[in-house]
Amino acid sequence: MAKPANKPRKKANGYKMPEPLPNGLILGDIAKRKWKLGPSIGKGGFGEIYSAQQSGDSPSKKTSNYPYVIKIEPHENGPLFVEMHFYMRNAKPEDIEAFKKERKLSSLGMPKYLGSGSHEHNGTKYRFVVMEKFGSDIWKIFLENNRRFPADIVFKLGIQILDVLEYIHSRGYIHADIKGANILLGLNQNPPTQAYLVDFGLCSHYDNNFKPNPKKAHNGTIEYLSRDAHLGVESRRGDLEILGYNLTQWLGCVLPWEKNLSDPIAVQNSKQKYMNSLPEFFKICFGNKQPPAALVDYFKYITELKFETTPDYKKLRKILISGMEAAGGSLKTAFSFKSTTATPTKRKAAVKLETPEKKAKVSRKTDEANGINKKTNKYRKAKINSEDEDEIQDEDVKKKNGRKPKSKTESPQQEQSDVEDSLPGYTAEMLRIKNKLDSKKKPQKAVKKSKVGNDKNEIEEEGSASSRVMRKRKDINYKDNLNNSHSNSVDIISGSDDEEYSKRSTNRKGRK
Repeated sequence: MAKPANKPRKKANGYKMPEPLPNGLILGDIAKRKWKLGPSIGKGGFGEIYSAQQSGDSPSKKTSNYPYVIKIEPHENGPLFVEMHFYMRNAKPEDIEAFKKERKLSSLGMPKYLGSGSHEHNGTKYRFVVMEKFGSDIWKIFLENNRRFPADIVFKLGIQILDVLEYIHSRGYIHADIKGANILLGLNQNPPTQAYLVDFGLCSHYDNNFKPNPKKAHNGTIEYLSRDAHLGVESRRGDLEILGYNLTQWLGCVLPWEKNLSDPIAVQNSKQKYMNSLPEFFKICFGNKQPPAALVDYFKYITELKFETTPDYKKLRKILISGMEAAGGSLKTAFSFKSTTATPTKRKAAVKLETPEKKAKVSRKTDEANGINKKTNKYRKAKINSEDEDEIQDEDVKKKNGRKPKSKTESPQQEQSDVEDSLPGYTAEMLRIKNKLDSKKKPQKAVKKSKVGNDKNEIEEEGSASSRVMRKRKDINYKDNLNNSHSNSVDIISGSDDEEYSKRSTNRKGRK
C-alpha cells in the first residue's frame, strides 16, 4: 500500500512552508538564466532562503562558491509575490545607479534585482527570486553589543536607511517593516561600510488619501509600527516614524510599549500618548540623561509632518549628520561594531585563580612528602589553604620548591597544626608527651654507662640534654622526693615506658 504524501508544512501565521529542496537543483528564471541551489541558509515567515550560484560558473578559490541567494515560497503564499514584483519594477541596477548619481551618493543600501521565476518540484509549484548575498544583520550585532550602539553608529545607520527610503518613496512605495533583522551589512566588507535594507514583503503603494483600512491595521512588527500603520494606512511619514523608533532602541533605550506587545491596541494608544508629548517620551526612554539633540529634532519634525506632505529628506539627512558628527563620527569611516561575546572569556583567562583541582594536587604532593596517607588519617583537615600548605611541607620539600625553611620560633597555633599533621591518630598533647619521653631515653643510656653517684648535681648534669620544658616539669614533680633513694630519682627521669610513667605520676599526685 502506497504511503500518503506528506502534508505541506505550515507556520503559525498560516503560510505554507516549502519542502526542503536538494542541493544542486537547477532553477530557470524568466530571462532563461540557470541558477544552481546550494545549502539552505535560513527560513523566513513564508519561505526558505538558499545560497546559489549561476549555473555554469566555475568555482573560485578567492570568493564564495555561492555569491547569491534565492528566496523560495510555494505559489499559494503571497509575500514573495509582492517582493518579487517590487524588485522587478524598482530594483534594476540601472535605476539604482541613476538615483545615486542624481543624489551624489557613493553607495546606496538598495538590493539589486538579479532574476525571478517559477519552478515545479515533486508536484509542488514554487516561485523564487534571486538576490545578492549579504552579511550579518543589525539585530544580531545589536544583541552581541548588549543592546546598545554608540551614537555615531546609530546616526550613520539612520542616514543610510533614510537614503534607501527616499529611493523607494520616489518609486511610489513604502517599506513598512524597517527593523534590525531586515538591515544587513555588505558581504566581504572588513570593516563593513554599507548597510542594506531588505525584505520588501510588506511594501505597498501609497497615495495622498488618508483612508484607514481595518484589514491592514497593525500589519507589521508591532513594536516599530507607526501610528498610521496601526490604522492600516500606508504613508511615507510612517516609514520615517518606524526608523525613529529603531534609532531610539539602538541608542540603548527601551521603548515605553515594549512590555505590552501582545496587545496591539495598548501599543497603539501608548504611541499616540508619547508622540503627542515628546518630552515625556524622552524622559521614559533616557531617564535623567539628556537625549541627543539630533534625535529630538528628528522626532519633532516627523510628528509635525502632515500626511500628504512630501518629507524633506535633505533636512532630515542634515539632522542625522549633525548627530553623527556630534558623536565623533564621519560618513567616510567604516562601522566599528564592538562585539562582547568573547570578552568574558578573555577576562577569565587573565585572572589566575587556584582551582579545586590544583589545590587537591598540591595537597597530595604535600601529603606524600610528609608520609601521610589520607585514607587512614581521620584527623586530617578537610580544607587546606595556601598558608597551611607551607606549614605542612617539610624542609626538604620547601628547598625543592625554592623556598627557605621557616624559623623554629613558631606560634603555639602553628606548632599545634604541625604536630597534628605529623602523625595520624595522635593529638598535639599526646605527641608532646611522647616527644618528651623519647628525649629522656638518651640520658638513660648515659646514666647506665657511668657510675651512678649519690650527688644530685651529677644527675642534673647527665639529664641536661633533655628539653627545658621537661626539666621544669620534673623539677616540680620530684622536688619533694629529693631525699629519697637515688634509684627512684633515676627512674623518674628516665621513664622506661609510657605505662610506668603514668603510674608514677599518679603516685606522686597522691603523695602530694
